[in-house]
Amino acid sequence: MSMPSYSILCTQCDYKSSERATWGRYYYRDAEGRFNLKRQLGWCNGCQSITAIEDFGDTAEAAAKIKPELEFIRRDTDTVFANILNVILPSRRKWLSDRLTKINNHAKYIQLAQGRIGQERCLTCGSHVVKPYKPIREGGGLKSQGFMYHGQCNTDFEHPGCGGMFYEKADDMRLNIKFESKFYTTDGVFIESYFE
Repeated sequence: MSMPSYSILCTQCDYKSSERATWGRYYYRDAEGRFNLKRQLGWCNGCQSITAIEDFGDTAEAAAKIKPELEFIRRDTDTVFANILNVILPSRRKWLSDRLTKINNHAKYIQLAQGRIGQERCLTCGSHVVKPYKPIREGGGLKSQGFMYHGQCNTDFEHPGCGGMFYEKADDMRLNIKFESKFYTTDGVFIESYFE
């Protein structure tokens, strides 16, 4: 997959990071299997860098995704004829099973977020001393033309310990990457990673 990217630099020192820190497949693993780990860019005091951190701010979005999935299930199990098709056709049973898995995964995320909000961890070093990277960008941010970002923009996010301010600069190329899958416990502790 080919994707555009941008770098995050400091106005006062030679610090450099990238929004690519959140790229990849991140999953929680529990006794029932795996489910999606939502992440965001954030400053980690342990790593002393902008890196991927857990994100528990999307519970409303996860809840909103449950209702349409329930409507699909209701539609496909509401009549006798639909249930006969569900018994006869393995593809329909698989489809219904996938819908139930999605609902279960959204419910797990909501439950996890309610119990751990404010206890987000760095997904690199495991530190709890993190701060989401959500700067205000001067001029609205980088421009997207075609398949690339262009330009640079200043932010209001101060580089901790340095005093400089972060700015974002478009990278001059698109990157073609094979994503590694990373697995964590529901407490945010790294388990393993591998290419699927």
